Amino acid sequence: MKKILFGLSLFAAASSFAQDKFSPAIKQGTKLNFSAMVNGQTFPCVFSLDSLTAAYVKVGWSVEGFGSGGWVMKSKSLESGNRGFWGQPNPGTVEDMADDQVVMLFSKAQWDMLQKDKKINFDQQTYTVKTPTEQQEFKISGKTVDAYYLESSNGSTHIWILNNAATPLLLKIEGNTLGADLTLNSIE
Repeated sequence: MKKILFGLSLFAAASSFAQDKFSPAIKQGTKLNFSAMVNGQTFPCVFSLDSLTAAYVKVGWSVEGFGSGGWVMKSKSLESGNRGFWGQPNPGTVEDMADDQVVMLFSKAQWDMLQKDKKINFDQQTYTVKTPTEQQEFKISGKTVDAYYLESSNGSTHIWILNNAATPLLLKIEGNTLGADLTLNSIE
């Protein structure tokens, strides 16, 4: 009997440890402090969720010494967008994303595919969910974030996505062949 109770205690402890992941609240007004790496140079940038509804999202951006602006995703982008916006931002403007573009968030279609098939199509590549090593787990302030870790089919690009159906946020992209590598450092 003692062995059974001991085994159940170990199982309960392991289960609670496995589920002990940080899930940050993402809502309108949230500020996201990122590091961006472009052409070997790393610099801080801030993204903000200035408006966040099911049919309209405005993402603000700010880079010290460069400027600030915003991007708008409308219902079509939010519903089925499958490519990122990787162009240089234009200070002082708010740009509308094309119907197939997303920025900082993944579309509902991508989220549904992630849930059903454990993969997404993004920027004309297929990314598959992988089990991260301890070094690949995404952390903020030392806390492991509840996130999906995905790799491109050739293994050269890695993406971390917040496990949140309402706001599937890009947490990190590494090896981005189309633009900046981005890493979320903190959330306000």
